[in-house]
Amino acid sequence: MKQSRIFALAACAICVFGLLCIFAACSSSSQPQEGVDTPRVSAILPHNDYGYWTTVAEGIEEEAENHPLSVKVYLPQLNYNVDQMTELIHQQIAAQVDALIVQGIEDADYRAALEEAKAQGIEVLLIDTELPGFDASLYVGTDNYDAGVQMGQRLIEVTGGEAVVAVLSGAPGYPNLEQRLAGLRDAVAASPGIEICAVEYDEYDALTVMEKYHEIKREHPEVDTLVCIEGTGAQTLGQLEQEPAYDHILGFDYSDEGVAGLRSGVLDGLMVQQNRLMGQLCMRQIPLLRQQEDSEKVIYTEVRWITAEDLDEEGNYEGR
Repeated sequence: MKQSRIFALAACAICVFGLLCIFAACSSSSQPQEGVDTPRVSAILPHNDYGYWTTVAEGIEEEAENHPLSVKVYLPQLNYNVDQMTELIHQQIAAQVDALIVQGIEDADYRAALEEAKAQGIEVLLIDTELPGFDASLYVGTDNYDAGVQMGQRLIEVTGGEAVVAVLSGAPGYPNLEQRLAGLRDAVAASPGIEICAVEYDEYDALTVMEKYHEIKREHPEVDTLVCIEGTGAQTLGQLEQEPAYDHILGFDYSDEGVAGLRSGVLDGLMVQQNRLMGQLCMRQIPLLRQQEDSEKVIYTEVRWITAEDLDEEGNYEGR
């Protein structure tokens, strides 16, 4: 009797084990299986901001499901910490990944790490920000100089060509921001009624945005227009509840807070990038790069100027 019970328990155990094996095989079949034919892609992004960069990551991960690619997204412990991002690049080189997706940042050690990755045969794709003089496999993102020109044109339109302007940027050393600033300056150069009298940096930090917002008005009381050329400004100022200190505020990048600023009238408009599409396009190009097929070196995604008139009846923007 005892032996038959033991045999019965053993049979049950075998059945359970078999079912578990079948379940494991089914549950993993939807994910790419890493192997010789499955390129490994590492995306090193500067920030989980629940906005711009989070949407970039979503685009990467969504499109990866349509290709035989294994992708992982890495973030520094501190937002926009270049040293930590450089170390992450070295770690992925050591892991012998097939492709890296990174933002272009003008930093000697960061650039050297990317050069090392290239020397090891890793495809380096720049997203959002180009890196002048670096021969990347691909750049996907906004034509930032042109985006600055478009912002300048909208500035002229919004102010009627008469304004004293302060520019709020992110941080020095980011080529995309310098290109936007150059485009903005060139666009208003032929408008003598527009003067850009100050450029300040918010270090991608909401508290610093507010400090600069008040500091600019205190030190340059003549400034009547604030132009934000990166997303933290609009994301922060869109939440203002008091009367703005400036007649006009122009923002950059889509965010729920920025759209709220359009609804409240705090922001005149937003220059919106196609950040989800940037991530998707990177993933679509990697198989072509790996197969050495004809692929583009630069893919520019468009920017769109949106105002309160572009919001639907519920005050949301559906054109992303």
